[in-house]
Amino acid sequence: MTKLTGQCLCGQVSFKAEGDIAMQGNCHCTDCQQVSGSAFATIVFMKDDDVNISGNLKAFDHTVDSGNSLRKKFCPDCGSQMFTYNLGRPGMTGLRAGSINEKDQIKPQFNVYASSKLPCTILDESIPAFAKMPPQN
Repeated sequence: MTKLTGQCLCGQVSFKAEGDIAMQGNCHCTDCQQVSGSAFATIVFMKDDDVNISGNLKAFDHTVDSGNSLRKKFCPDCGSQMFTYNLGRPGMTGLRAGSINEKDQIKPQFNVYASSKLPCTILDESIPAFAKMPPQN
């Protein structure tokens, strides 16, 4: 069982998570690049019931190329991206890796949307990379 804690830049939003990490990976899609202002987003997924969130959040919903609706939740004061939800796959919370205190627990298992990665981004060859989102089982 994994215990994770974290907070936004200003500390107004925080979380405690305790449970199993379902999966974690790097997303290089244009949406993640734009919302993070970075080359990619590293996201750690846990069950909603395992994540306890404190503080007020704002939300932004958008549709991605798969047709799924995603919801991003962020601190209304400092703007830190904190959580992501795929509304087509309920029950999971995506924790933004940069907000997690336990950095040693962040071990991405895959890269998705590698076809839109920035040319300067070097991928870890020891984990799978997918051009887009791989098919679900």
